[in-house]
Amino acid sequence: MAAGLLYFVSFAAVAQTPVVVTVSDENGLAVSGAQLTLSQAGRRDIELQTDYAGRCSYSLHRNASYQLRVEKPGFYQVLKSDVDAHLVEVAVVLVHVQVIQQEVHVAASTVGIDPEQTSLKSTMNTSEIVNIPYPTSRDIRNLLPFNPGIVQDASGQIHVAGSETYATLDLLDGFDIRSPLSGQLAMRVSADAVRSIDTETTRYPVQFGKTTGGVVAFYTGMGDNKFRFNATDFLPSFHDVNGIRFDKFVPRFTFSGPLIRNRAWFFDGLETEYDNIYIQELPADADTNHLIRGSNLVKAQVNLTSANILSSGLLFNDYHSPYDGISSLTPQQSTTKRDTVAWLPYLRDQHSFSSGMLLDTGFGYVRFRDGYEPHGDEPYKLTPELSQGSYFESEVSHSHREEGTATLYLPPRYWLGRHDVKTGVDIDHVDFDVDVSRAPVSYLREDGTLLRRSVFPSQAPFTRHNFETGAFIQDRWLARQGVMIEPGLRFDWDEIIRRPLFSPRLAVVYAPGSEVKTKLSAGVGLYYEHTQLEYLTRALAGVRSDTYYAPDGMTPISGPMETVFDENNGSLHQTRAVNWSVGVERELPGRIYAGANFIEKRISDGFVYANQSGLGALSGAYLLTNQRSDHYDSVEFDARHTFANGYTLFAAYTRSSAHTNAALDYVPTVSLLGPQQSGPLAWDAPNQLISWGWLPFLLPKFKKSWDFVYTLQWQSGFPFDAVDANRQVVGAAGSYRFPDFVSFSPGLEWRFHFRGAYIGLRGVLENATDSRNPGVVNNVIDSPAFGTFSEFQGRAVTARLRLIGAK
Repeated sequence: MAAGLLYFVSFAAVAQTPVVVTVSDENGLAVSGAQLTLSQAGRRDIELQTDYAGRCSYSLHRNASYQLRVEKPGFYQVLKSDVDAHLVEVAVVLVHVQVIQQEVHVAASTVGIDPEQTSLKSTMNTSEIVNIPYPTSRDIRNLLPFNPGIVQDASGQIHVAGSETYATLDLLDGFDIRSPLSGQLAMRVSADAVRSIDTETTRYPVQFGKTTGGVVAFYTGMGDNKFRFNATDFLPSFHDVNGIRFDKFVPRFTFSGPLIRNRAWFFDGLETEYDNIYIQELPADADTNHLIRGSNLVKAQVNLTSANILSSGLLFNDYHSPYDGISSLTPQQSTTKRDTVAWLPYLRDQHSFSSGMLLDTGFGYVRFRDGYEPHGDEPYKLTPELSQGSYFESEVSHSHREEGTATLYLPPRYWLGRHDVKTGVDIDHVDFDVDVSRAPVSYLREDGTLLRRSVFPSQAPFTRHNFETGAFIQDRWLARQGVMIEPGLRFDWDEIIRRPLFSPRLAVVYAPGSEVKTKLSAGVGLYYEHTQLEYLTRALAGVRSDTYYAPDGMTPISGPMETVFDENNGSLHQTRAVNWSVGVERELPGRIYAGANFIEKRISDGFVYANQSGLGALSGAYLLTNQRSDHYDSVEFDARHTFANGYTLFAAYTRSSAHTNAALDYVPTVSLLGPQQSGPLAWDAPNQLISWGWLPFLLPKFKKSWDFVYTLQWQSGFPFDAVDANRQVVGAAGSYRFPDFVSFSPGLEWRFHFRGAYIGLRGVLENATDSRNPGVVNNVIDSPAFGTFSEFQGRAVTARLRLIGAK
């Protein structure tokens, strides 16, 4: 009788006392969004997910041991067997997948359907970053177009969901790394330093403000209790362009390990690059640009206590290009000598409280120094075929961004389900100064006579700054198993627009059934853009005076016609987007995960300069207005399958349309002329097909040490305008297009042992089909060469030598 009573009391205690599981990584940081599966004999499996603080809880219904599986993509899976049912706290450590690892079989977590993920989010972890043979792998930006809905323009800049480059929020470890002046993704980090990349194109939460395009977030590595050294790409690459030629040499190094075991660690990722840029269409003695650049990321983390973690980093970039901008239309003489230096020091502090609350604060400082100058002082001329003489402009600019963030993650609250609430603030101060000088520009006809001459008076250096602040609150409401509702509200204000901006957003996920095989997602939100300072610099550029000449090239037919750009802060509104989307994910037979998504984005109040002198005027006063509207619609289909040992195949097709009512972007210097008109955006690619993967080599004799890797990319060619010798647009904007871009790049990787090291040697034949894929076109309709494409991609052979691990 007493024994039975004791058993009953013990069982009741087990059933009523919740078990709290805390999941952290190898450095003690909380791991949110980890998937937990609890299996107990005779009971249905329990599926759980950790909250912002890396915690979750559950109650047992039997006084018996159980099995706990914990996983998250980008980490090695943890399986705990025979967990004691009387434990009320269970700690789990998830270890990140490593580029360099011991030869011990550890299962990595696989990608499946996340029933609590509301945004349209694509994550590339270490496995994808290391294995996908993306082109010119020295630049991690080139990996991004292998996500659906992302295209890369000819300059290498990224466009997410049909948006301008500056409209995408680019983050490194949570800090904005866009150029404070241009808004471009201008900072570089070694590919070997990046641990994961998240891209979000729609339904992204309110913590991400001042962006209408989307979010690209890079997360970098940190050392652990083992010293690790890696060296990659000590083999130069070659390409087949007018014969086999040296292409580039990009060695990379990473070194990490403990400063104090179990308490403090460091990480260092160094990248250097030497490029031989060859333009076959230029004269043999002036057809190359020898570009040198480098970056270094140094990080450290100290666990002051188990509840207080301090981390810091310093990213440094240096860029030197003696003939920057060289192309088949821009010979060496007309390029510039360019030097750019940028750095980002940052500091982050995480403090967790016993109540389950987590406070994350951070401060970062981005600084760019960019300068370029022409080669010589020859008069600068633009002919219908190419540029001549020395570039007309020299400039030195400095831009800075001080950024502070604070986010408070509240412990879960239970009312009609579970509520995970976070709230936060962010403050930015941005400023720049520019010192520029300009020489005249001459526009020539096909016969060599002078058509127009532009003169720019000297001007004093100018400066501008902006202060931005924002706040948000967001609730992740798990109404019941399989139903996630995520409402959020954001507030923004800056000292240029000076209008309070409120951005409500709502996303919903429905994933029926105890075993998630199908997931439906939908969302709608209002998104505001940041004030893009580059538009304001145009109003500080001074006057352009144009004089037109008769066919003899000597007789002026007009007096100086002045063009000036101006802006009025008080009349401006902030650019905004209304973005709504629906999506479905489904697990198909054979564990193939397929998805389909529809996005509609309407951007209004966009910045654009409008000529106040009338539609037909080629000069006059241009005023900054909010008259621009962009439309983006897309349908995406994707499928992914992960085989044993992490081998993966992925494919996606996107049909999209990116159009604007302001296709002409007027600038104060060398600008398109003519009435404003609607048309496709310059990066509009209606069709995009991507596929990538890595598989064991098919021959049984070699499959244990050889892998087959590949990328496949096909997309519609980008549109371009036709202009005359005066740079006036002829016909409809964007009415011509480049040929479709097609590239198939297969490769093999051989893994072998050498003196105790485990090494991978990979060779890739980029653009194996030798598709032409031109990068430049002559768009001057007055030229006999109009419509002539050049700078064809050609084949390239790249090799990579990397250290995989050590015995």
